[in-house]
Formats: sequence, structure tokens, C-alpha cells
Amino acid sequence: MKPVKTVTADVPQGDIHDYDSILDYFNDRPVKQTKKDKYHSITFVTTGIIAYDGGQTTMLHLGTLLSKQGYQVYYLSYVPQTVHEMEQNAEFNYEGYEGTCLDMAQLDVHNSDIWLATLWESAYVIKNKPGYKMYFVQDYEPYFYPFGDRYQMAKKTYELGLHMVSLGPWCAKMIRENCKVTSPIDEINFPVNLEQYPYHAHDFTKYENKKIIDVAVYTKWSSPRRAPIEIQLTLKNCQSILEKQGLKLKLHYFGTDKDAKFINGENLGKLTKPEMIDLYNRCDFGIAPSMTNFSLVPFEMMSCGLPLIDFNEGTGEYFLPNGAYLKTSFNEKDLAQTFVQAKQNVSRLEAMVQKGVSHLQSITWKQTLTDFESIVDKISEK
Repeated sequence: MKPVKTVTADVPQGDIHDYDSILDYFNDRPVKQTKKDKYHSITFVTTGIIAYDGGQTTMLHLGTLLSKQGYQVYYLSYVPQTVHEMEQNAEFNYEGYEGTCLDMAQLDVHNSDIWLATLWESAYVIKNKPGYKMYFVQDYEPYFYPFGDRYQMAKKTYELGLHMVSLGPWCAKMIRENCKVTSPIDEINFPVNLEQYPYHAHDFTKYENKKIIDVAVYTKWSSPRRAPIEIQLTLKNCQSILEKQGLKLKLHYFGTDKDAKFINGENLGKLTKPEMIDLYNRCDFGIAPSMTNFSLVPFEMMSCGLPLIDFNEGTGEYFLPNGAYLKTSFNEKDLAQTFVQAKQNVSRLEAMVQKGVSHLQSITWKQTLTDFESIVDKISEK
């Protein structure tokens, strides 16, 4: 008897040939650190540079600030990508960035005082290079995968001996709770760029009588940690609840490729900064689920004065003070109640937005740079 072909296939996770170009870097040799009195060059080792990537935008912003402080900054790819493509995407992600892009051909010949891994794979790539090895941790990356070999390989990188720098407190917390840490782990401020997302005063006096509620919803189908399935299901059921109360929920999704078909609402695709600002200014609420480390998008929504809704099941509580956003559970009943109560208490809503905007003033890039430089200052031979 022959099997019948089915639409559903196994989750593809077992192809070792994804790593053919860097196979020699995967080993269990411990990290040996080389310290200096003064550090001049810093190299971020990255998966090329990808447009619309928040993590790489953060890398470029930090690298630019370090360049302005006098460091020689490099972005070295460990996957095939031309320098021209790297530069073009870097400029798109962070206009006016500083630093030098290097392609994969430089991987074995480039020298640096400090190496910075930016994804779990790059931790293996840099760990045995001469110099001081650090690990810029922007998420708890075992959660990127089903429980299995890549999960374990990602988890092991936190135990290899690299000096870890966690963007915000949540990653550091997860590493300390789940891994056998034998090397330093420091935290730096998770910042927001207020200048690029200017404040816009929403007219909250109109909220109470609104029959149509416009919601900006950020999610990525390629990133389960942004809850692309659950947010659609929850909002679909929420729409049904609110419809019985005479309210229409209009959903404006963004962050996913334009050809993706959402089960409700419109898909605006991947937006430029001006397009995002326009969306935030014309919507009534913003939602951007972060089930692992926080996203930049909620900060950007808040910076523009858009009331933010975040979920108890996510990580917002590690990054946002109580009273600065609408906190609810990730289910349609509680979410519907959150919309209704927010409309009925506009004075509370306005105070909440102002508290959020005030909080953002304390998490600037200036503080992040200060945090990072103080870490570097402490790793001299002295």
C-alpha cells in the first residue's frame, strides 16, 4: 500500500546544510578572552543586513553612536551578501548610519579588539577569535525554535563564556533562570528614538461617542513571538463581541509582507517610518504583541501619543510602568472590555498617554550608549 500525499508536512528543522559555510565554527571549545587597556575597534557579526529588521536597526544605531565616540565600527556578515546590499539595507534601516560593512570573505582575515555576536549562530562564529568576545543579546533565542537541537544549540551559546550584554532586563532574567552562566551578563537600557516618532495629540473627547474604533496592529507572520495567529483569532472574536454592543473594530495590520491575507482587517504590509507615523496619528489604539523580548514598535506608538494595549502574557511589564498603557489578558472577552472601558474614561486615557510619553524621556539612546561604554570601561586589563 502506498501512502497518500497530504497538504500538511513536517516542520522543516533538520537541514544541517543551512550551515555549510560556517560548519567549522561549531564546537565546544571554551572562550579565551584577550583584554586590553584601551579598545579601538568593535565588530558586530551579523546575518548580513536585512531591511525592516528591528534588531539590526538597533545594532546600527548603537554602532553609529559608538562610531561617533571614536571607535572603529564594523558590521561583518557571516552569510553571503554583497557589501553594496549590506550598505543599502543599512541606510534604509537607519539613515545616516556610521560604520563599515564587510562581506563574508573577511570573516577569517578581519581583526578586531571587540567582537559582538548578534544571533546565537554568530556566538559560535566569534568565540575562538583573538580579542574580547561579547554577545549582544536582544532576545532569548531558544524560544525561536521548537524544543530540539536548534533550541539546545541556541541555549548553549549563553554558557560558552562570552561576555553578554542584554538589551533590557528580560533576556538577562531568562538566561540566569535557564542556563548555567559562567561569564558576565550586563544589562543596557532598551531605548526609543523619540525624534523619529514625534508626539501627536489625539482628541480623546471624541472617543466616548465613537462607533468605529481604528486599531493599528503590528505583527509578523515570520515571527511567532509577535503572535501572528493568536492576535488575528483574538481580534476576530473581539470584533463579534463589540459588534453586539454597536461598535465596529477596524483593524489595520502592518509588519507582514503585503501579499499575506489576514482573516480580518486590512494588511498594509511593511511600512516606512513616515507611513507608520501617519497610521499612529489616525488610529485610536495600538497593539503590538511581544511574547518574548519587547519590540520597538510599542515605544514608537507611545512616542506618537497613541494609546497602547499590551497583554499580560507578554513582556510589557518588564519595560513599561503601570498606568502608562492598557494592560489586559490575551483573550477576546477581556480585550473587548478594555476597549469599552477606555472609551468610557477618556480622562484616565489621556493621563495614561502622558505618563507613557514621560517615561520614554528616561529611556533614551544617550542612556544606552552610557550603559554600553561603562561596560567596556570595566573590561580593561587593569
